[in-house]
Amino acid sequence: MARDYRVIVGHLRSRIEAGEFGRNGKLPTEEQLMEQYGSSRYGIRKALGVLADTGVVFAMRGSGVYVRDGRENDDYMPINSMRGLSSEYAGRKVESIVRELSLLRATPDIAQQLRCNEGDQVWKVVRIRLIDGEPRFYERSWFPKDVVPYLDLRIAEGSLFGYARNVLGLHFGYADKVFEVCELDADTAKELGLEEGQLAPCLSTDAFLDSGRLFNSSVTIGDYRKVKFFARSSVD
Repeated sequence: MARDYRVIVGHLRSRIEAGEFGRNGKLPTEEQLMEQYGSSRYGIRKALGVLADTGVVFAMRGSGVYVRDGRENDDYMPINSMRGLSSEYAGRKVESIVRELSLLRATPDIAQQLRCNEGDQVWKVVRIRLIDGEPRFYERSWFPKDVVPYLDLRIAEGSLFGYARNVLGLHFGYADKVFEVCELDADTAKELGLEEGQLAPCLSTDAFLDSGRLFNSSVTIGDYRKVKFFARSSVD
């Protein structure tokens, strides 16, 4: 049975961190990895894509996939993809503590933010996101109810992007992301074990379906002591 690509990501990361492939070493070919993990080519490519997006490996055209020297033990949150946190930290224990799950009427500000009408029903979800048991992110998200008809606590504790893909059958198109530094309010600071007024990295994301409809608008605030953001760019 083919392994879930997230399991493959975690196993490959462990092999890289253990030095199996050496510094700047070459990973096995796709065919070899398919055989090792009993996976499809799609699953292997998806796993390698996650490792590339998090700065662990890089692909050299016509040659193969190589370990990034000096990056294998770093922990990065990629900002150039929209898989959702559970997939971005594939192979790690990702948990969510739900602080609020509400069905509200859109205020003028929320209506503008979600590109919907004032008074439309919207879901508000506030979560603490833990990686390997440590609080890393404080997240506030909004979803139009006509796009996401139903949410409950069990769903909110899991991967909302995974729920949208696998249960609702939604197809994502693109995301607009804005990175800035913000001052922590009292609630956020308490949740992250920091002091009110401290500066923290803040990522605002508007995620759109392939139809162009807004699926989700969120603000994710990270613990500056534990979070590094990473983006790949091309020089072509």
